[in-house]
Parts: sequence; C-alpha cells; structure tokens
Amino acid sequence: MKHIRSIRRCVQLLVFLGFCILPWLGETIRGSLFALRLGPIPFADPVATLQTLCGNWPGMRLLFGAGFTLIIALLCGRIFCSWICPYGFLSELVHRKNAHPKQTPFKQAFLVKSGLLAFALLVFLIFSYPLLGLISFPGELSLLPLLAWQNETVLAILIAAALPILALLLELATGKRLWCRYVCPQSVLLGFASGSLPDNCLGLRIRWNPKACTCKGEAPCRQACTLGLNPRHILGPNRRDCTQCCDCVQACSAKGQALTWSCTTGKKTIDKYAAKN
Repeated sequence: MKHIRSIRRCVQLLVFLGFCILPWLGETIRGSLFALRLGPIPFADPVATLQTLCGNWPGMRLLFGAGFTLIIALLCGRIFCSWICPYGFLSELVHRKNAHPKQTPFKQAFLVKSGLLAFALLVFLIFSYPLLGLISFPGELSLLPLLAWQNETVLAILIAAALPILALLLELATGKRLWCRYVCPQSVLLGFASGSLPDNCLGLRIRWNPKACTCKGEAPCRQACTLGLNPRHILGPNRRDCTQCCDCVQACSAKGQALTWSCTTGKKTIDKYAAKN
C-alpha cells in the first residue's frame, strides 16, 4: 500500500487522457460520463438517469447502466470519485497539502448536497431546465473532447469549461475541496449506495484495526484526507463520504498499518474504543 497513491494517479491520468482520445476510438468505447458504453457493457450517471425519469421513461440501456454504476458503489464504495472522476483528479491537484481547515460535519454536508439535488430535480420538473447538467462536472469535462472533435469554437469550449474552472480556482483560493464536499450531485446517490451495506459485509472497504493503531491525537491518516474525514470513524452511513482514495492507508503504512484496504469481511469496530482515538 506504500505506492497506492502513485498507482491511483496513473489510473486517473489514463482515464483523463482516455477521454481526450475517446472520439477517435470508434465503436468500442463511446459516450461520456453521462452515459458510457464499454463494448457491450453500459454505464450511466445515476443522477442523469434520475433526471430523465422526471420527464420521460429512459431506455433500458440507460437504466441498466445506472444500475451497474450503483452496484459498483454498493460493493466498492465511491471509488469512481477518486479513481475515475476527471474533476476529482483536478481538484486533488490544486488542493494544498498543508491546508486542512475545519470541514462541515458529515450529516450537514450530505444534507446540503441532497438539498441541491432535490432543488435541481424540482427545477427540471417545473421548467424542464436540466440544471443538473451544469453542475455535473464529471460529465461536462468528459464532453469537452467531443466538442473539440465536432469542431466547436474555442469560445464554446471555454464556456462549457467555465464553471469547472471557476470551481477549481475557488478551491485553490480557499484550500477546501468545496465542490466534491458540498455540491457534487453524483456523490449523493453513490454515497447512499456505498453506505448501505453493513460494515461486516463483503466489499471493498477501508478498515481500521484499533489494536494495531499507535497514534494519539491528530493522526497522519486524518491529515492525509483531503476531504477532512477521520478514516478511523468511517463506519456505516459515514462511508458515503469516503471516496476510497486510500491516501489515509498510505499514510498509515509508515505507522502501525492499522488501516487496510481489502475485500474481506471485517470485524465490527468497537465504537467506544474508536471514540477514544
């Protein structure tokens, strides 16, 4: 686990470059992060599919694609956010390593995102305006190469990229990953799925072994989390905020290796013990 961040960066970069050449790949891989087809396997943004349901019944391929995406989140957590999402990749790059301001608590941040999602769906129901398309940065960024391939003007491409660029500049100025933490509509449904299974169920999880933990106070694993989470308290519903980036696991590897990333079933962490650490 010492090199997990380097491996993740390589995956993020390959995905980022993959979307740049996607228009030239032919029929094998087509689409964007709103709806993507990898050979015969469809994937779709669950939020975009939900918005479509508010207007017309979507095609079965779109429904299956959204279902596959949610199943992955159910078993593997929000792995999309830290390994695939192009905005997440850029957001991590502009994040200052030494900037760890206090974050809004789990429930409050999730309620803010859920409220924005509900508001955007209401706007679509009343005015038929796809507001979610504007704030769905992964899909918007993945569409930029397609716009270039379609010979759109530089101005049109800059307009499409304006909101993500502004968000990144704001994050650079504040030192907080604002969009991922408080706005991202995709993270709401992915978070619901990732926090649904009990902690002792089989699934890709970051697990904490209290007996192996030697840290007291502000542990390196907590300092490593760019979202301001406490990796030792990612249990139950709190898993919905974790993106499975494993930066905390890498930070812990130099200590007692109390944090691990595995698919095995884990013993239930004792909450009283966790509270003391």
